[in-house]
Amino acid sequence: MSDNQSTLTLLTQALSTQEIAQRGEACYKQKYQDELEETCNGKFVAINVNTSEATVADTSHEAIRVALEKDAAGLFHLMRIGYQAAFETGWYMTCAS
Repeated sequence: MSDNQSTLTLLTQALSTQEIAQRGEACYKQKYQDELEETCNGKFVAINVNTSEATVADTSHEAIRVALEKDAAGLFHLMRIGYQAAFETGWYMTCAS
């Protein structure tokens, strides 16, 4: 294993999900936000927090799939461009009469 691979493996093991999210958000804001929100609003971006590379696609599944093809060992933060969250969840209750 090369020194770069060893370092990457240690970095990967040391990051929590919160740290991955923080790094992904910071990278997005610093490098990609302005351009992507103008040109790709509503699409998904997978940010590799190890390399800062961004992969944009129409769906979340496609963004992650392509990003993993580029770097199978990468750690990715998924975002929906122009939105506060990648997905919306909710529930509703109906009353049956």
